[in-house]
Amino acid sequence: MKRKGQFSIILANILVCSVVLAGCGSKDNGIEQSGSANSGNQGTGEAVIEPLGKYDPPIDVTAAKFITQDVVYPEGQSESKNAWEDLYKEMGINLKYDWIVKGTDAQYFQKLNLSIASGEIPDLMMVNSSQLKQLVESDMLEDLTSVYEKYATPAVKSVFEQDKQALQSVTFDGKLYAIPKTEPMIGAQTPLLWLRTDWLTKLGLTEPKTWEEVLQISNAFTTKDPDGNGKADTFGIALSKDIINGYPSLNGFLNAYGAYPRIWKKDASGNLVYGSIQPEVKSALAKLAELYKNGELDKEFGVKDGSKVAESLVGDRIGMLFGPSWASQWPLQDNKKKNGAAEWRAFPIPSVDGGNATVQMPFGASFYYVVKKDMKHPEIAVKMANLFMEKLYGETADYLKYGVDSSGITVAKYSMVDLFAPDKDINRSVNVAEAIKIGDPSKLNPEEKSTYDKIKAFEGGDLNFYGEMYQNGPEGAMMVLKKLSDEGKVIAEGYGGAPTDTMGEKKATLEKMETEIFTKIVYGAASIDQFDKFVEDWKALGGDQITQEVNEWNASQK
Repeated sequence: MKRKGQFSIILANILVCSVVLAGCGSKDNGIEQSGSANSGNQGTGEAVIEPLGKYDPPIDVTAAKFITQDVVYPEGQSESKNAWEDLYKEMGINLKYDWIVKGTDAQYFQKLNLSIASGEIPDLMMVNSSQLKQLVESDMLEDLTSVYEKYATPAVKSVFEQDKQALQSVTFDGKLYAIPKTEPMIGAQTPLLWLRTDWLTKLGLTEPKTWEEVLQISNAFTTKDPDGNGKADTFGIALSKDIINGYPSLNGFLNAYGAYPRIWKKDASGNLVYGSIQPEVKSALAKLAELYKNGELDKEFGVKDGSKVAESLVGDRIGMLFGPSWASQWPLQDNKKKNGAAEWRAFPIPSVDGGNATVQMPFGASFYYVVKKDMKHPEIAVKMANLFMEKLYGETADYLKYGVDSSGITVAKYSMVDLFAPDKDINRSVNVAEAIKIGDPSKLNPEEKSTYDKIKAFEGGDLNFYGEMYQNGPEGAMMVLKKLSDEGKVIAEGYGGAPTDTMGEKKATLEKMETEIFTKIVYGAASIDQFDKFVEDWKALGGDQITQEVNEWNASQK
């Protein structure tokens, strides 16, 4: 018995050593590599979780990419050769683009719709909410629930802890199907009133405190030759064909009337109602039709996208813009560089009822990153999100290389996947303002320090940072938005769930109908009373059903 027991112990030790040696040998055979996402775990067969680890051997990932029309590249760089593409290669990620769209998001999503219809989609892509729902229902996407929990870094998870509705919006039957492209929407899309203050001075006008004064300025910018060229070629208000949620849009103008297009907001009883069908919208549209008839809007706005309207702003043809904080960066900075006398400033939008208007802030994520069903490395979307947060804000951050370079070019836009914390922009401006006040930037993070340096460069005469100064400086747009936020004058999108069944079927059609009738009313091609018919049609064609579904979600949150 004793010898049998000793033999058993010896045999057990031999087996343990064999396992250990096999595990060690696997490293030499390429199964386990330091930092590899695919590595073995000393013979257990379990993957080593490396949220920022390199793929070794490298992996190929097909993708579709959207590049906004304002993106520029330093000399010698391009869509396929830049800091982020180089980083991906270093990390063992070989991106192979099926196609790239540089233009508007509408153009990108139109092309993506063709790919979805054909059944041929890339491994990694950005989608909108309707496409997300369609792809989930068609079983074309990978469930990311597990890889998110395993791979997401604390920095990434903290973003979604701040904006809890973001992950709710991509959860279907308890499963996570996308990584939301979150943005600090208060800085990204919340509207302000931008004015050519040099034109105000020239015409003897003051900064507006009331809505009536805003309308007087629009008329003066149209009729009193503010550019001094002796021609009737200026307009009061900038507007593009994408009149709701476009650039420039009507959102800020409508907000002045207490109207909140294309968001869900709570009524007095706590139920969610759709902003675009409320009676305040009718009042705002009636005024816009009057302004159009008076020549205060470009007669061709209905066929011009944001880039065409930007040409008019840069060319001294428009002096008023309802737009986001970043308008100073594009295109208003280009106007300043073309015409050194031009001066733009951001102001709160006055309300028709007096005081500052409450302005709307859309949902924190409009777009989403998804992975094709059965893709071998579904964690790729999460790891790219990790990389983005790390290289901009982490221990190995290099903001000038991966965020905004020393010449003011936003390199971060080259990244395949990006996301931002909801309060990032306001915090940056507050911290930079304090650093400027005390003359000490030592406590700023890399992004804030970059902003600080650019503002100092502008103060030294560098017009390349005019936009930075008047977006993020002590007197810039973000500080105006902070004041509005502190006053409770910012209203957020009230619905944060995944697209409902009827949204998936009807939302695109309803929004198209909305844009068409609003445009016709402004043009004068439809009477203002057609708004009432639009409301009836919206309800009958699916709006009432969507309202019911939205409020079922709303009730579940109480």
